[in-house]
Amino acid sequence: MGLGIIKYVKVIMVGIAITLLVTCKNGSSSVKIPDQAVTTKYAEVPGVKTGWDIYTGGVYRYGPSIILNSDGSIDAWFAAPGDFFGDKIKNYNDPDPQVAISLPAAVTAGQKFSANESFYAIQVACPNWASTNSSLTLNFYQWNKDYITTTEAPAISSVIFINYLDNQNLTISNDNKFPAGDYLWVLSNPSGSAGVWKKTGIKSGVTNYFNGEIVDGNYSSWMLINKSSGTSYWDQVAYRRSLDNGVTWSDDQMVLKPTEYSRDQFSVCDPGVAKWGGFYYLGYTSTEDVRGTNNQVYVCRALSPAGPWEKWNGTGWGGDPQPVITYTESPDFFGAGEPCMVVKNDTLFFFYSWNSDAANAITTRLSTVLATEVNWPLKLKDQGTVINKTSIAGADHCDIKYRDDIQKFQAIHTASRMTSASFIVLWESADGINFKKVAEMRDKLNPFLHNCGWSGDESGHINPGKQQFISYAYGPNWANWKTAWHPLTFNP
Repeated sequence: MGLGIIKYVKVIMVGIAITLLVTCKNGSSSVKIPDQAVTTKYAEVPGVKTGWDIYTGGVYRYGPSIILNSDGSIDAWFAAPGDFFGDKIKNYNDPDPQVAISLPAAVTAGQKFSANESFYAIQVACPNWASTNSSLTLNFYQWNKDYITTTEAPAISSVIFINYLDNQNLTISNDNKFPAGDYLWVLSNPSGSAGVWKKTGIKSGVTNYFNGEIVDGNYSSWMLINKSSGTSYWDQVAYRRSLDNGVTWSDDQMVLKPTEYSRDQFSVCDPGVAKWGGFYYLGYTSTEDVRGTNNQVYVCRALSPAGPWEKWNGTGWGGDPQPVITYTESPDFFGAGEPCMVVKNDTLFFFYSWNSDAANAITTRLSTVLATEVNWPLKLKDQGTVINKTSIAGADHCDIKYRDDIQKFQAIHTASRMTSASFIVLWESADGINFKKVAEMRDKLNPFLHNCGWSGDESGHINPGKQQFISYAYGPNWANWKTAWHPLTFNP
């Protein structure tokens, strides 16, 4: 009985596929066992292909953080030049060239302008050629018929600025706002090396005076619509997206700015982005030191790559920003900053620069925490220094990712930065703590490069089976840098 008599069984090995040929009473059939998983061997050290520029705008986009999405799109964040706080109506044209006008003793400079809506303050930009003994009086009038009639009447307000700072914005404000109308401001009683910035060109509705006589050009002044200091900040975060591997990009969006009157008001720069638990998390550098030293690390989160972002406030998300990593050594050095994040097995690896006074140490440190914690910045655990770059001339910050194929963290940073001999250094680690230098990448890179970053998925993992990229700023002139974009190859 039974289904038949087995005449023979023949096993044929073709690669890793196994085919069983069975002849039965009811005829012959072929049964194919599914292929076993094939693991491709990729090179540990990637190669750099010829790239192209993705920013040539004349200032900068540096320190990229890059996410390759599952749909093939690319999100990227960069440090970009800052701006001024407050909504402004400018009494000049932005593109016009600017010159500094000296105001010797007894000379005056003034500007008549029209306000179509109420405003909080008027500000005038004044240089003093780095002196410490220059003073000016800013007088503010309601316009009446002509210059002489206006200035013979009492001023709405007059403020004396003694020993003002170079390029300070001299300000007259009103908490209740000035109503719409025609106004005149006049700078008088100059001393030291006082001056005023002036733009060339013509601005409708604006008339400029020097010693009471109409002159060409427009002094650099503006109305602040709402209450604000009107001061400048150094950097902000630009975001853009590509759907074709970085060949073309969406227009830049300035998606994260400093918070006025807060601890991060001077700058938001060096973005590092990852996504987990439904949120994008963006780490950044900021300082309270006007020298740009003594930096701290901050974090914010958003549901969209373009924001809006909720900044960590010390106990939760949103409101007054507070650091997640606080620098504790000499304030004369860079401090802490330039973060990047990797999520592995529900653990967040939070890497950041720590450049201190300990023999001018240039290092990368690590803190870890369970990524599923909602308020994870409260529970970051310091793991100490993981990369010491002090002996590498011109080394800057690391961008760190994880390679599942080789089960190692890999870190890149530039060396001999901003020189004709600049290159990229590669480090790796099995545990994210003990890193060793493994290679130098020099081929097809542009000279004078600095602040590099490379691509990974939302969790900071690199899949060498997908096209990956490296990007950096470069150029010999300070703050006038192009941004390069190179495909990587992991061919063995």
